[in-house]
This record gives sequence, C-alpha cells and structure tokens, in this order.
Amino acid sequence: METLTTETSAVDIKQPRLLPAKLRAASIHMGISAAVFLVFLYLILVEWYPPPFFSTDGGWKGVQIMVLVDIVLGPMLTFIIFNPRKSRKEIMLDLSIIAVFQLGALAWGGYTVYNQRPIAAVEWEGTLRPLTIEPLHVQGKDLGDLQQFGTGPHPVIHAEPPRNAEQVGKMMELTLNKDIAGEQQFWLFRPFKGSFEESKRHSLNISAVAGSNAEIRRELDKILSREGAKKAEDFIYFKFTGRYKDAIFVFNNAGDQVGAITWGNPERL
Repeated sequence: METLTTETSAVDIKQPRLLPAKLRAASIHMGISAAVFLVFLYLILVEWYPPPFFSTDGGWKGVQIMVLVDIVLGPMLTFIIFNPRKSRKEIMLDLSIIAVFQLGALAWGGYTVYNQRPIAAVEWEGTLRPLTIEPLHVQGKDLGDLQQFGTGPHPVIHAEPPRNAEQVGKMMELTLNKDIAGEQQFWLFRPFKGSFEESKRHSLNISAVAGSNAEIRRELDKILSREGAKKAEDFIYFKFTGRYKDAIFVFNNAGDQVGAITWGNPERL
C-alpha cells in the first residue's frame, strides 16, 4: 500500500496542475484575440461606421458582435477544451478544432458587420436615410456606381420621388417584388448637389430643434465655432433617420457636408 501511494504521488507531481495550465492557455489565446479585435475595432470606428453612423446605424452592435466571437468565444473554448495532460497530438488536434471554429465565427461576424455598414446617406423629400450594400447588389449595382451621384466613402445622394403613374408603378414593382424601398432604388438616384436647391425646402428649422434640446444646441455651437460661422442660419440642416437613432446632417449653402450632430437621448426627432 505504501509503495502504491508513493508511486501515485510521484505521478501526480509530474502531471501539470490543470487549472493554472488552462488559465495560461486561455490567456495566450486572449492576447491573440485582442490583437485581432483591435484591427476590427479600427475598421468599425474609422472605415465602416464613422461618425455619426456608429451611433445611428449599429456600430456599437458591431463591436459587441466582434467581442462575442473573438474575445469571448475563442478563449472560452480554449479554457474548456485545453488539457495539458493529453498527448501533444491530442492537444494540437483540439487547438486546430478551436481555431477552425473561431475563424468561422470571425468570418461570420466580420461579414455581418461589414455587410450591414452604411455606404451612403440618401435624401428623400428632406430626410436622409442610410443605404447598405445589399439593395444595390439586388439591383446589379455596386459601390463604384454611386460615385456618379456623390464623392467620398459615404456620399450623400438625392433620390427623386416618382413624378407620374408609370414611375410610381416601376417603384412599387421593385418595392413589392424585391423588397427595395423607394429611397434605395438606384434608378431614382440623382446628384445631391444638383437637387440641393429643391431639397432645401424640406430642411429642418434648427432654431426650433436646438431650442428644445440643450445637447443639440451644444453640438451645433461646436460646429459653428469650428466653421467660423456667426449664426446657425448660415447652414442647412437635414434630419438623418438611422436604423437605431437619428442625427442631423449639416451642409453649407453649396451643398457640402460640414458636420453632423448626434446626441445621447435615444428619442427620435
């Protein structure tokens, strides 16, 4: 009995302690995941959902998705599955399975966040709305096709409402058969600057809006100060109806966007 106990103790001493080994492996995985997450964080904040789209159109939700599939999922799987008492071959097989699973989750998460990003703001009777890539693809168009209507990574585009029964019928056909709203239909797109004088008739009364919201007033004052404007009436303001929140886009009299106003209150304008 004493010999058996001594042999068992010797074996236990040689075996690595399970919990510290699991924590160490999960920590290493966490460090790698954090580096990958920083790349996605840059893309979300700067390239895919720059202000004001981050707050209005799901940038924060995109960050949450990437945290879940990158920072949480991978290290958690490593902690659960990793066992230093297995053979080297078994450990490598486990880690390979985890890597494949996480890469698949990263691909899904990255594609979802990328595919839902706003690629333009479309003005429809005085209200700006986000445009994503999916309705363009359904119509056989791509990002490059938008550059004829506006420049920049997130151009502002005017959508011309149908003027006669034939155009209304065409718009309704796309809406009903392909689930593409009027402001997303490519054939209705026009250059924003070319329609600016007409669109201005639908612009916001910023004095009334800012007068009832102190946060909007502060953000407006920042833009006026930055642009060297003496009064709010020097600019034109359009409501932007994002998927999750509203914002106010600010333009000069030539139709160039000079800024955007967001606020913390989730209530719509």
